[in-house]
Amino acid sequence: MLLPALIAGGPRTPAAAGSDVAGSTTTVAYEVAGLRVIRRQTLASEVVAVRLYLLGGARQLTPATAGIEALLLRVLDLDHQREIARLGGQPIREIGFDWSVMGFLSLKQDFDSVWTAFGCQLMHPAPSIEGTARAKAELRGGARRRVSHPDLRIGTIAQLAAFPDHPYGTDVWGTEQTLKRLTRPNLERYAAEQFVTSRMLLVVVGAVSRADVESLVGATLAQLPRGDYQWALPPAVERRPRAWLTEQRPLPTNYILGYFPGPPPTHDDYFGFLVATHLLSSGIAQAVRDQRSLSYAAYAPFLDRAIPVGGVYASTQRPALVYQIMKKEIGDLQADEVHPLALRRFVSQFRLDEIGRQMTNDGQADALGRAELLFGDWRVADDYFQRLERVRPSDVRRAAIKYMPNIELAYLGDTTKMEGKW
Repeated sequence: MLLPALIAGGPRTPAAAGSDVAGSTTTVAYEVAGLRVIRRQTLASEVVAVRLYLLGGARQLTPATAGIEALLLRVLDLDHQREIARLGGQPIREIGFDWSVMGFLSLKQDFDSVWTAFGCQLMHPAPSIEGTARAKAELRGGARRRVSHPDLRIGTIAQLAAFPDHPYGTDVWGTEQTLKRLTRPNLERYAAEQFVTSRMLLVVVGAVSRADVESLVGATLAQLPRGDYQWALPPAVERRPRAWLTEQRPLPTNYILGYFPGPPPTHDDYFGFLVATHLLSSGIAQAVRDQRSLSYAAYAPFLDRAIPVGGVYASTQRPALVYQIMKKEIGDLQADEVHPLALRRFVSQFRLDEIGRQMTNDGQADALGRAELLFGDWRVADDYFQRLERVRPSDVRRAAIKYMPNIELAYLGDTTKMEGKW
């Protein structure tokens, strides 16, 4: 799977206009009473996309509060989604390891009224009894599925194996135990502490003026406390002696999932790591699934986080053989440089996927927000294709040599089927 990513590198010289992805655009960044705002005015669509990033993600949580932000945002979603929908809006809610996102899509003509309802969630967060009960039931059900469903369980095991002393090892959606203990007063206290403008980044893309955005933000979000939060990239994942984390379970198929952390987005190796991981994915899929029919799903996942993470995955009845094939595919990337023609084909496909993603205003809003947070400048999003095309075969090989040996592996299934040293 060719997943979209952003560009490594630092800020470039400011420009008046953003990328011309969906018609004439102009992008500016400014602050409204301490709240950072990025606004891209697009004239080709009547849809307005609003993304409000709540920064920190897993770093805002403790073992006792795992899942509290996911629960709070789901309760607010349940309490307000009917009103937002009545006014013509479509809510956005995303939970992540680096940040959470609240927002909405609306037509330009409905933007003011939908914004007012949206801002009310943050200005006066009062989780209802009914919404809290329903949200807790949903999230606890998800926590149970992450234990009982093998494909979800292997993800949890791999996360524990790869990030034991890192924020990425936290379950941002919460466990059954932590969710059970969370109460409405806990949610109200968390909202009072965490809904501060220093922890927020607002991105608005659509046919709305700066004056409109400033007026609406000034009347709502800008009234929240400033706070003293400071955004920074999360710490690097420490290298440790490689080991397997296994769980014996009688299953019709067995699961292998391993993760290897990559460089931060501002590192020169970032793009080489991105390309190397996706080329590894293609190689594993072809060697394991297409050529030998050893798995219905085999690939190299890429977790597009503030500290990117690559990996290997397969579900198979012959785990020992599949593991050896995975190691060979990694070894091939480390031993020889990828053919320039294969690299160009990959870049062309990647470019096509990214163009498709940014055809929507929401896709552009996401790209702008991620560029601002990961690279310190929204303009980096407009340099995407140039940065991608600069990747050379030597960059791919160097990333494979430098980062792929640091893999931490998890196994779920019949451990007797794994032969040899593992």
